[in-house]
Amino acid sequence: MMTADKIKELIGSIHGVSLIEDFIIDEAGSLKGRIAVVTDQEHADLEWYVEISPTYPFKTMGMEPIHFQNKNLLDYPHIMQGGNLCMHPAEYDNAESQFVNDLKQLKEWVEKYYVRGEKDAHYEHLVVNHHTIRGQYYTFCFAETQEDFTEGDYGIVHYTTLPTGRKKDTPVINYVVQKFVSCVQVKNTEMFCRISKSYQELRSFKGVYCLLNNIPSVYNKFIVENYNSIRGLFSQSQKNYIHSFVVSHRGKCDFFPLFCGYRIPEGGVHWQAMILFMDDLPIEPVRVGTGKNRLWLTDFRQGQIQWAETVDISYKYFFGRGAMPKELANKKMLIMGVGAIGSILAETLTRCGAKNLTLYDIDNKEPGNVCRSAYPFYTGIIEKTLDITSLLTQISPHVECTSLKSIADLVIKTYAAGHEDKSALAEFFDEFDVIFDCTTDNQLMRVMDSIGTKAQLVNLSITNHAQDLICAFSPNVTETVLLVYGLFKHDVETDMYNPIGCWNPTFKASYNDIECKVQVAVKHIIKMLSKQEPLSDFYITEDDLNLKINKL
Repeated sequence: MMTADKIKELIGSIHGVSLIEDFIIDEAGSLKGRIAVVTDQEHADLEWYVEISPTYPFKTMGMEPIHFQNKNLLDYPHIMQGGNLCMHPAEYDNAESQFVNDLKQLKEWVEKYYVRGEKDAHYEHLVVNHHTIRGQYYTFCFAETQEDFTEGDYGIVHYTTLPTGRKKDTPVINYVVQKFVSCVQVKNTEMFCRISKSYQELRSFKGVYCLLNNIPSVYNKFIVENYNSIRGLFSQSQKNYIHSFVVSHRGKCDFFPLFCGYRIPEGGVHWQAMILFMDDLPIEPVRVGTGKNRLWLTDFRQGQIQWAETVDISYKYFFGRGAMPKELANKKMLIMGVGAIGSILAETLTRCGAKNLTLYDIDNKEPGNVCRSAYPFYTGIIEKTLDITSLLTQISPHVECTSLKSIADLVIKTYAAGHEDKSALAEFFDEFDVIFDCTTDNQLMRVMDSIGTKAQLVNLSITNHAQDLICAFSPNVTETVLLVYGLFKHDVETDMYNPIGCWNPTFKASYNDIECKVQVAVKHIIKMLSKQEPLSDFYITEDDLNLKINKL
């Protein structure tokens, strides 16, 4: 545990740092004092108030256990509204080592940002303190639009609701922006957010948007918090339009969001949204001039802005922490069979950023499918393609999901049985770039192998108890799959699961058994289809310690 004497000793051992005011313990058990950091001959030493938590060196609830504060540095990077330096130092279990490191980090900040005056290259969002608004939080997600906005643009923003969430035991009202309709551009130009149709087609509500003439900020990083500070950023036409919206929607809604947009350095528009309640509007008519020259204009009155939280869910941010290569994500993919393997595959591709999936299966989801697939029980008996589509669109707002009718199985096999020339079938499947066959239907496998489609076929199948997973690429899928099955020594037909009633036995395996092998397979399939690895058929086996990939 840190003590005032130990702090004094450690500060004395570090060049460029001096103690200005001895540390004392406050009622909460925190140590508080004041230090100075040497700058250079041109700058005076920087003084900092320091507060050390009694939990030091451990941070709690995501909060750093030490604070360096200087309220005169608000114009500098990484200084928060209270004057605290935002830093994320390396972590040490030993308090003394941690304190020495924290002081070194402080000195580095002083040298880089205060003395040399450096700025960070990447764009940082404005700091917005998210408070409850009439007892609940509001959050709006938006994405980049297909078209750009004109300077001074304004109009209607359309948004839809998501399920209500909770944080800190308080409701969170969640929304997603669907489109912006300009009243400035020609013919009320519609600028759709780049999100999937499943969200665009949900019921819409309306608000107002205005592209401001400057960033609504203090020190270029904190959002303005009162209407007096933001009123000059709106044009008079924009303010008058807000009033006209109020007049036309009074009695139709209790509140509406006012989206305030501004250009960001890396291009595009970022949006902040304030909540305006009809029973307490922050706008009012203002009389300008006298006599015949008298005009009534709209302006903001004094008051605190009620900012909602906004989140940019554009594809580059939504998948910024990890995704498959863009070239593959943009390809059209068909997954045939969305059972145990196919449902896990579909979910994985969606979480990796796939944008265009078509799903096919002949079965309904039953309760017994849940234990080894990506399906929920909650949705009950439902067609597998419908259930998995619902799941995937809940996961990603960027995936477009369609499905083939189950009768496609009958159509494909009827045509294949009656025609030697299968070019018509090939043309149907040529619209896809990649086709995953996860059906475990050997007859369908042979048909797909024989039609000669331009799409890349990928066959995935698994043995009983998920002992092995086989992945075969076109051409010659059937030959490869049968060859690999012939290599296995274990009897794949024993100890099968027999459902109630007169049904074919099925293989036994838990979700974990299947999922671990499918994920390893998908990792290499993505690399192969992205040409980061040579395309190669393979099978995955398992011993007591490892999964082993065997390439053919």
